[in-house]
Amino acid sequence: MAGNLDEKTVKEVLKKIIENNNNIPYKAKLEIKAIIELEHNSEKLLQECLLYMLSYKG
Repeated sequence: MAGNLDEKTVKEVLKKIIENNNNIPYKAKLEIKAIIELEHNSEKLLQECLLYMLSYKG
């Protein structure tokens, strides 16, 4: 499913989720935004963001 998603759309949605969530620490927001900017494959982008969130220690 994720392979069919447009990269730009995925990035926009992820950025909106990150910005609108007050429970995500500022440092984590910056790091996730960096992941979003660097990755160009939608499926890999979603995987990288999920892995980051699961491993985030604060």
